Amino acid sequence: MSEKGRGEVLGLGKVSPEVLERSVFSLLPMEGKPTLDGGTIPLDGKAVIAHSPSIGVPLDALGFFAFHYAASNVAARFGRPRHIVTGIYLPLETREGDLRVISRNLGDEARRYGVTVVAGQTATYYGLEIPLITTTCIGESVGRTASPRPGDRVFILGLVGGEAAWLERLSSSGGDDAFRGFTPLPCALGMQGIPGVRLMHDVSEGGVKRALLEVSSAHSVKVDVDSGLIEYVEGSESISQDILRAPTYGTLIAVADPAARDDVVELCRGLGVPASDAGVVGRGSGLYIDGDEVRASGRIPVDEIYGSFRKKGVA
Repeated sequence: MSEKGRGEVLGLGKVSPEVLERSVFSLLPMEGKPTLDGGTIPLDGKAVIAHSPSIGVPLDALGFFAFHYAASNVAARFGRPRHIVTGIYLPLETREGDLRVISRNLGDEARRYGVTVVAGQTATYYGLEIPLITTTCIGESVGRTASPRPGDRVFILGLVGGEAAWLERLSSSGGDDAFRGFTPLPCALGMQGIPGVRLMHDVSEGGVKRALLEVSSAHSVKVDVDSGLIEYVEGSESISQDILRAPTYGTLIAVADPAARDDVVELCRGLGVPASDAGVVGRGSGLYIDGDEVRASGRIPVDEIYGSFRKKGVA
């Protein structure tokens, strides 16, 4: 988009009502007419709530990840996403056209899943170098997480390493829209209807290893995984760093009763997502991959690519 096409530079602080209406509200699935201070929604039964920030990705991807980070966490907790509260915080000198890109992509994803915006804030501030989007998702509880039992199967749903491969492509040859497939939300929503699914956990910072460690630690169980049973993104062998620690958003960890295996595989087949039956829950504690105990899983250097994207015209 040209400099002229992106419109005027936004002023400091909260954007004007005119800009809000033109470049935010008109692009989002609003629950109702905006009011002072916040919104009011009916909550029947148990609510599931998750909050996540989105920062450091290309402008076109910000709205997508802002929605899916929070909505997927709600779904992994057996909730149906219903509403979001979003904050769009921008550097000085941001053009209105850039705000529209963020709002449009966020709005498109919310509409796709029948989610409405109930409150939020949009403003530019000193101290911000790149846009920051925060999202709180509120969902309706449709089930509950249960502790894993010895003998339960550990599934890794999705191709491992896709996000890392995308980041490397961005840093070397420019952008593509592969990120639109990096969401565990369809899988998580489908898994909610399968009896015997004990818990779900999306893969985020620290990759598959950290996600598995978090499952093992949170429920005080032993998890044994065979890395040879995991399906990886095509070209993953070119990623020189530990692929199981690489950014892999869009992949979902699920623990289920062995009797649920066929249903899990069938669901994923229908969604076009590979289902790796790669591990088992045992007595004891800790994470073991290929027989070796994993004690920690920090982030790897490819993660440093996040935060390095700056769109021309955005400070």
